[in-house]
Amino acid sequence: MGKNGRKIMKRPFLLLFFLFGCTTYSSAMTRIEYNEIMLGSPITEVTRCYGEPYRVCNIGNGATRYEFIEKISMNNELVVEYHYYLTVVNGHVVNKSVCEENRPAYDQLFREDPNYPTYP
Repeated sequence: MGKNGRKIMKRPFLLLFFLFGCTTYSSAMTRIEYNEIMLGSPITEVTRCYGEPYRVCNIGNGATRYEFIEKISMNNELVVEYHYYLTVVNGHVVNKSVCEENRPAYDQLFREDPNYPTYP
């Protein structure tokens, strides 16, 4: 193998580095994954399968609420967020709920330059 053969062998590594080295991955739950979680599941199993939650809150009476988020974007703009809540008692999921959050209306009406004069 000559010099050209060594260069070719190095290029796939560089290609893989640029494809995967420059991206960021955040653990997020999807609707399908949320639906797979059964009541009574151990929370350790849930976090092992789906990653760490966005937030964990103590809600009293020995219960803890785990929050996972799914963000859906279109053309690099956030369209909707789903917040998946799991209520945990004694290390097991006892309740599930979902909250949908849409973009505020003022974001949809935002102009690029609000100081630009508009004429009737």
